[in-house]
Amino acid sequence: MAGFLVCLGILLVGKRIERTLEILNWVMVATIIAVLVVLALVFTPPGVWARTVVGFTGFDLAEGRFALLPSNVDFFLLGAFAAFTGAGGIANMTLSNWARDKGYGMSGNAGYIPSAIGGKKVELAHSGFRFTPTPGGMERWRGWWRITKVDQWGIFLVGAVLGMALPAMLYQAFIPEGTDIRGLGAAAALAEAMGAHGGRWLSVVVAMIGFWLLFKTQLDLMEGMTRSITDILWTGSKRIRAWRGGDVRLVYYVVLGLGVSWGIVALKLAQPIVLLQLAANIGGAIFVFGSFHLLYINCKYLPVEVRPSMVRRVGLVAFAAFYGVFVFLWLRAAL
Repeated sequence: MAGFLVCLGILLVGKRIERTLEILNWVMVATIIAVLVVLALVFTPPGVWARTVVGFTGFDLAEGRFALLPSNVDFFLLGAFAAFTGAGGIANMTLSNWARDKGYGMSGNAGYIPSAIGGKKVELAHSGFRFTPTPGGMERWRGWWRITKVDQWGIFLVGAVLGMALPAMLYQAFIPEGTDIRGLGAAAALAEAMGAHGGRWLSVVVAMIGFWLLFKTQLDLMEGMTRSITDILWTGSKRIRAWRGGDVRLVYYVVLGLGVSWGIVALKLAQPIVLLQLAANIGGAIFVFGSFHLLYINCKYLPVEVRPSMVRRVGLVAFAAFYGVFVFLWLRAAL
C-alpha cells in the first residue's frame, strides 16, 4: 500500500508527468544497472556468464542442446515472464505516448499530460497530426526518426537486455536450480543468499536494488496503465474532453486515484506474485490485439512515405503471434 501512495505522490509533481518519470528513471536505471554490473563481475563465475549469453539463443550449455522450454513448465508463470520481459507486451504500446509528451516531431502540436502540482492546463489534442511529405518535411522526419531509433535500440534494448541478464546470472550463481521463490520472499531470496556469502552489507545492497527494481516496475506500470486509459477516454468521448473545462489532468488523476484504490484492495485478495502474473498475462493478450490495431492505423492514416516497411510489418505480426502462443498455452493449461 505504501508503494502505491509513494507512486501517487511522485506523479503529482513536476511540469509534465513524462518529464518527472524520465528524470527519476535515469537515476534509478543508472543506479540499478551500475550496481548489478559490479555485483555480476565480482560474484558471478565465467561459466554463468557464458551460459547466460548463449541462453539468449535457446541453447543450454549445461545439457548441450537447445531447450526452449524448461521441463514441467508453468505456462501461467512463463507467459508472465514473456509479457513483462523488457517491458514486453502492452507496456511497449505506451512508449509512443511518452514520445508524444516529449514533443517529438508532429507530437509537439498535440500537447501533453501535465502534472497536478507544478503543471498548468494544456490543450491535449484527441487526434494526431500529419505533416506534408515535402523534401524538407521528410528531412526533419528522418532526424526525429534517428533520435527515436537511438532511444529504442541504444538505450531501451541495451537496458532491457542488461536488466534481464544481470539478475538472472546472480540468481544462477547463488540460488540452487529448481528453488521455488514465488512467495512473498521472492525479492529477498537473492539478498539472503548473497548475504550469507559476502556479509550483511552485501545483503543490504542487494535488497535495496531489489526494492528499486520492484518500485520502478510498479511506478512505470501504474503510470502506463493510467495513461492508456486516459487516452482511450480522451480520444473516444467528447463529453469527457469537455468535462470541467477540458483539463486532461482531471481525467488522468481520477483514473490514477481509482487505480490506486483498486490496487490497495486487490493486494488483500491474493498474493502479489499471483496478481503480477495475472496482470502480465492479460497485458500479453491485449498486446496481441493492439499489434494488429497499430498496424492498421499506421498503414491507413500515415503518409505513404513514412508507413512502416514490410520488414517492420512482418516483425509486428510475428511478435503478436509470439505473445499469442503464450496466451493460448496459459489459457489451455488453466481451462
